[in-house]
Amino acid sequence: MDQRHYKQVKTQRGFTYSYYFSAPAAGKPFLLFSHGFPSASYLWLKQVAFFQPLGYGLIVPDNLGYGGTDKPTDPSLYLGSGLVQDYVDILDAEKIDKIIAIGHDWGAILLSRALNHQAERIAAAAFCAVGYCPSTVPLRDLFGSEVFAYQRFFIHPDGAPLMEKNIDAMINVLWGERPELVKETMSVNGATRACIESNRRTPLPTWMTEDDAEMIRTSLLTGGLTAPLCWYRSVNEQAIIDEDAAVPPAACEIHVPMLFVAFKQDFIARPEFWTKTHKTYPKGPLTLKEVESDHWGVMSHAKELNEILLEWIEGLEV
Repeated sequence: MDQRHYKQVKTQRGFTYSYYFSAPAAGKPFLLFSHGFPSASYLWLKQVAFFQPLGYGLIVPDNLGYGGTDKPTDPSLYLGSGLVQDYVDILDAEKIDKIIAIGHDWGAILLSRALNHQAERIAAAAFCAVGYCPSTVPLRDLFGSEVFAYQRFFIHPDGAPLMEKNIDAMINVLWGERPELVKETMSVNGATRACIESNRRTPLPTWMTEDDAEMIRTSLLTGGLTAPLCWYRSVNEQAIIDEDAAVPPAACEIHVPMLFVAFKQDFIARPEFWTKTHKTYPKGPLTLKEVESDHWGVMSHAKELNEILLEWIEGLEV
């Protein structure tokens, strides 16, 4: 994305955030796009290219630990109300009252916490691949499934240096040639470590260009992986667990319009994981859509996803 559109702000917690900014045309709302692991703001480059010419205002942060944003290595600083406040500080710096928020992966979980702690700043919320995760559902419970076996390696002390040393093997694990490979490399205990330690190389998916891979490679090696992996380590931080447990049940209800776009071939963030939550917590309009993609549909199926988002946004009364 055009580096001339990036700005920086220091939040109340003392962190410098980098974010892509584009002002809206008259009458158009601001869209905030929140990325997950191991992406940075570039994850949304195809959404930026689509929505900016249509006149929508854009805020696309490098989340804490990524890109041009600060990279603390204390996992207690990740997630929770503090991270939400960082977003609010960005909005306040730009004098933005409310945004339409779109999240993917950990960005969707951050969006969930924003709805729990600062719902008044969100006019509508869209979740891609990962659905709404209220504070009343502990992340440790969600991640306890064997589907998430890879996370045992991610939070191990030697996880970050091994992934940095064999960065191309890591890219191959996360962006497999076929969606089914994810089950073999990430949902079997010890398989992720074995693939990365052996520096196993496989073809990239057909939609990913070498430029895409280089952008991912450069972003991760520039800042390292210790900070981004704090998002996973934070799940076991008692302060965050206690804060989530203290959120009143009423604050977990969603009263703004919500969209969930399931990625049908995602074998990690399976669409059915969110069924019960989406039947329980949304109290306003709920729209459910599907895309025939793996976890990276934001990039691989951008045209289809953009059309879904645009139709939903244009139908909002905000």
